Amino acid sequence: MAQVDEQAEQPLAAPSMPSPSGYSNHAIHLVRTSQQINLTLSQMADAKASILMGATFLVFTIAVGQAKSGAMPWSLGVLALFAFISAMCAVFAVLPSVSNPRSAKLNDGKPNKLFFGYFTHMDEGEWADSILSELRADETVFRTMLHDIYQNGQVLQRKKYKYLAYAYKSFMAGLCLTVLTFVIEHASSVAAAI
Repeated sequence: MAQVDEQAEQPLAAPSMPSPSGYSNHAIHLVRTSQQINLTLSQMADAKASILMGATFLVFTIAVGQAKSGAMPWSLGVLALFAFISAMCAVFAVLPSVSNPRSAKLNDGKPNKLFFGYFTHMDEGEWADSILSELRADETVFRTMLHDIYQNGQVLQRKKYKYLAYAYKSFMAGLCLTVLTFVIEHASSVAAAI
């Protein structure tokens, strides 16, 4: 029994020894994994927005074709309206904003030196020197990487996923209202036939 108690007290895996800089050897892996996850989430948002734009543009095109022929029911008009709203929200989700170096700054006011919208407005040597100055110590490397992760997360939360949610919600609302409108139209046409 004493042997079982000794095994229970020992950790299953020994913690890694810190590097000479004082950070865990797993720290860089954690930061890189986080960057990769943010990139994947951004790509997923873009793919979802693209799918939704394709679907809504198709619905909108059919509605415009019906309107040209002069035989567009109210239900199709409702669907077209909400498809247009949804498409606009999906476009806003993927619309890049790279107008000036200030777009590389968020709430904290510190520019993201790794964002192309920031460094493309600088001379290459000036940008390289500013990055190299941050790479002299492990802590500043981590801070630069973490700042990039933070700002990418802010863009995901405040722009991409926000507008993507609006797009999907408006499309779903449009589908529900379309069904309701169709039922009302169908009921009134059946009542008129009787």
